[in-house]
Amino acid sequence: MITASSGARAMPTFTPVYLGGAAALATAAVAGSPRVDRDDVFVPGIEALAEGEIRVTILGSGQPWLTKAAATGSVLVEIGNAQREVMVFDLGSGSLANFSGLQVPATALKKVFFTHLHTDHISDYLTLTGSCVKAGRLDPVEVWGGSSNKPSRGIAAFVEHIQAALAWDFVGIAGNILASGAGATATEVPYGRTEVICDRNGVTITSFPVIHVLNGAIGFRVDFAGQSAVSSGETTPTMPFVEVAQGCDLLIHETVLPPKAFAEVMGLPIELAQCIVNDGHTPAAAGIVFDMVRPAMAAMWHCHVTEGDIDPVFAAVAGTYSRVVALCQDLTVFNVTPGAVGVHQATVDPMQQAILGPSDTGRKIGPRVPTPEWWKASAIDWQSKISCAERALAAYAPHAAGSRHGERRPHTRRARETRPPPRVRHDRVERRRDGHRNRPRNRRPVPCACRVRTRHHG
Repeated sequence: MITASSGARAMPTFTPVYLGGAAALATAAVAGSPRVDRDDVFVPGIEALAEGEIRVTILGSGQPWLTKAAATGSVLVEIGNAQREVMVFDLGSGSLANFSGLQVPATALKKVFFTHLHTDHISDYLTLTGSCVKAGRLDPVEVWGGSSNKPSRGIAAFVEHIQAALAWDFVGIAGNILASGAGATATEVPYGRTEVICDRNGVTITSFPVIHVLNGAIGFRVDFAGQSAVSSGETTPTMPFVEVAQGCDLLIHETVLPPKAFAEVMGLPIELAQCIVNDGHTPAAAGIVFDMVRPAMAAMWHCHVTEGDIDPVFAAVAGTYSRVVALCQDLTVFNVTPGAVGVHQATVDPMQQAILGPSDTGRKIGPRVPTPEWWKASAIDWQSKISCAERALAAYAPHAAGSRHGERRPHTRRARETRPPPRVRHDRVERRRDGHRNRPRNRRPVPCACRVRTRHHG
């Protein structure tokens, strides 16, 4: 069971999931005094979302180059209110596969918040509005993201262009699948100031500007029932982030390996690694931000979790921060509850199919799109061929039922009379009871009648 801790404690080993580990990578499993004991491993469907809880799950923890062990950037937030609201912050490649494994209803995911529009943070948005519709999602998606000093780079243009790019998919499913779940509405968030952008059902979402590549990158804070969680998105240490995060329970900050380790892992020249890392995303830099905020639990996210680099990451952050800190993997779960924040690792069914819940949109499928004329001449009439095969099988079924492979025939007199006579071998030598043999009159064996063939002489 997860037990309480008032500060950081050294864990004996850090073993990531892809190397067989089962526990979360953290200096302590809990910060504070939890009211509920939780198992060390999170099993979907077993641990219920508590009233007043914010449950945060890392759907994608990896770098832009997708790996089997780590999907790219995405954070799931579940709210313990009456509506049991579900929202995601970014949707990188592979994140929705992890979402399915958590057994959260696909129909519940209606809110998407983008920190920025790098591909590794938006790729599975196409899956949500496209493929998940085929799984039964009915309600349109609400999307929030940064505006820009150039309208073509803002979230509204992004949503519009994605809808246009998926036109072939959306038009094609009309008449077969209810396509309402493919719809989306965009709300642009000011990129230059802090602002409350959504306040519903007791949940308040606040955005704040961060420094990352271009205007338009933002971070988010979630407040509910006295608990709070803050996610930086991608950023170098910034004061707006520190100011908004004050008093939060869970603080998630982007972290990248130091330049030398980053260069070795990626096989890059040290100069290029320094350019990417920019000396501002390192564990030591994240530790400085953690110390300025001092949350109940801090978490490093978007960092390599590779063998040989985990211990150095914890050692580096310990140089600037001494309280409880975690290193995120895919499916690391944080329970933010009154008085405590716990962390454990989820284990999921890799073949879990989509789960559906109630929807606000009713089912009403429109007319099908007319098929092209050339299809009629080119299509194979497989249905008639299947029907012929089924009729033949149905005709054979009564005979097969009486075969030696099927049901045995009843031993009735009629059945015995209709059986063919047994084959007689005239050349068979039989033994009498007294042990002597009865030899046939002719020495040469006489073939049975069924083997006699008539010779034709010309």
